[in-house]
Amino acid sequence: MGDLQRVHVHVGPPKSGSTFLQSVLFANRAALRTAGVVVPGPDWPTHRRACVQLMRRAAGVPARLPAGAPPRDRWDRLVREVHDSGAHTGVLSAEQLSVAAPHSVAAVVESFTPAEVHVIYAARDLAAVVPADWQTRLRNRVAPTWREFCASVREPRGRRSLGGVFWDHQDPAAVLPRWLRHVPHDRVHVLTVPRAGADPALLWRRFCAASGLEADSYSLDVPRNNISLGGVEAEVLRRLTARVAGRLPVPVYTDLVKFFVVREVLERREQSFRLVLPEAEHAWLDPRAEQAIRYLREAEFAVEGDLDELTPVHRPSTRAPDDVSEAEVAALLEEVLALTVLETARRQGGSKWTGARSVDPQEGTSDE
Repeated sequence: MGDLQRVHVHVGPPKSGSTFLQSVLFANRAALRTAGVVVPGPDWPTHRRACVQLMRRAAGVPARLPAGAPPRDRWDRLVREVHDSGAHTGVLSAEQLSVAAPHSVAAVVESFTPAEVHVIYAARDLAAVVPADWQTRLRNRVAPTWREFCASVREPRGRRSLGGVFWDHQDPAAVLPRWLRHVPHDRVHVLTVPRAGADPALLWRRFCAASGLEADSYSLDVPRNNISLGGVEAEVLRRLTARVAGRLPVPVYTDLVKFFVVREVLERREQSFRLVLPEAEHAWLDPRAEQAIRYLREAEFAVEGDLDELTPVHRPSTRAPDDVSEAEVAALLEEVLALTVLETARRQGGSKWTGARSVDPQEGTSDE
């Protein structure tokens, strides 16, 4: 093993394959550990929570603890696990760090000194990111219409607006300079996310090339999460979120809506129609994408992939979620209601339901 030599900090951003990469990393923790690489914590939400706590610290708070001092929070525990592991390499992954303020970036780097900190940023075709990001908002208790979301991304009204938050994550010219204040240029690595339909192993190989891992040494057999919804499915989720998000505690919403309704019902049915960025939106999106590509090319970062993959693909779009019929919405809501009632009965039914994991959306029965 030996002393810690480097830490690779994967900062996302959202909708750039982060969930897949995180799933692979944690599925292979034992194999990575054998190779001298530590992925701290039991799961990737541990990284997210730790990084959020770090980012909430006020400027001026020391990043490093005095020797022997007890950890102050989740971040300190994560850092201590990395330092105490005996591994030569650490890997962290948290999309939240793509919007870390300069003092938080400095704290990340200082926490792992004297090890080298390397930053990994993934970039993706923005025409694919916009619809995916809208769906992520719907899954996370925010319910703008499709048109409202596109309008905000097109013309953000402040950094905290929907569009402002989007660009704060997705514009490399906004994200990477914050890290370059504290990380040398040659330790910033950019991945390009392969086009839709590409083998997921390609993104993993690019991540490994950036982080120095042996790609073929690890299993990619992980569950597929965050499957894209069709237009009707997304609109039903939007309406449901608008009605209940503010009336349910976050853990209840996460369990019942985000995990059950979305993953067990909406994702598992045959999707209505593919959500595609309308052609009219490319008039403003394509120039923004060109600016991002130009920034990455001129900065001469170490790029794993091909910057040409970031050129937005124009796909024909005939329908939008805002245009779905009330009959389509009503039919799907009826399905969601029925399956949610059955799931609630299963959860409350005690021993009668023992062994039944969840309701099958196709049959209305347990899938076990």
